[in-house]
Amino acid sequence: MDRFFKGKKGKETTAKKVLVEQLTASPWNNMMFMMYYGLVVEGRPFGQVKSKVKKDYASVQLTAWKFWPIVSWINYEYMPLQLRVLFHSFVASCWAVFLNLKAARSIANTKKA
Repeated sequence: MDRFFKGKKGKETTAKKVLVEQLTASPWNNMMFMMYYGLVVEGRPFGQVKSKVKKDYASVQLTAWKFWPIVSWINYEYMPLQLRVLFHSFVASCWAVFLNLKAARSIANTKKA
């Protein structure tokens, strides 16, 4: 993002960085995570994974849009450049735990039905 907004600073630039990130990277990251988790980690057939993604993607993405803009704002506005990747990776690890718990809960509910 800093290359794209080279030399620009301020809250307006930070808001633009967050917006671009949330409209581009966020939807793809969540989609790819859900597909990978279903196909590789759970070993489900593509049809099952596709229907699960259709069912759960909107709620995951809406939750991401409530959570990640705050993280991104903190990252761009307050983190020194050399710590941004570390900060983002730490929070992404927590986000992955959330997604894994959501997936596990979904599996448990499916087995009960």
